[in-house]
Amino acid sequence: MMFWSYPQRLLDRYFFILHNVVSKRQLIYKAMSLRAVARKKSKVLGDLEEIILEALWKIGEGTVREVMSAVNRRRNLAYTTVMTVMGRMAGKGYLCRKALPNGRFLYRPCYSREEFHAKTARAVFSQFIRNFGSVAVAQFVDAVEEVDPKQLKALKARLDK
Repeated sequence: MMFWSYPQRLLDRYFFILHNVVSKRQLIYKAMSLRAVARKKSKVLGDLEEIILEALWKIGEGTVREVMSAVNRRRNLAYTTVMTVMGRMAGKGYLCRKALPNGRFLYRPCYSREEFHAKTARAVFSQFIRNFGSVAVAQFVDAVEEVDPKQLKALKARLDK
């Protein structure tokens, strides 16, 4: 992972560790654990949240039991596990829910797949720019140029507007 992609808190921890390391073995261990934390922090959704959201995008809307039957094709999970995660996702604003007369809830994604990706990308880029300023912008432009030079031309055209 590149330097600029670490969240600021992890960078602070990394520099603290470098200045307080006793041995080479300890440095290697700390660096390995730091990379594992960075990988976990880089995801917006957890694995199960991602599976649930994908299932709801596919079926449109559903109760916990309906989502659970779709999810259990990939993973064998308890009803209460799926219910808890879906309730938390509703609290985070990923899912919208409506109470049914029988006491259950009907869940649906609050955003389409495209809206979700756009909103998430905007939040991530905003955070990078707040934390790293022009370095983040320069690295983003370099990454776009590496991956798809045509996208860089489209980005320049959009900036000129």
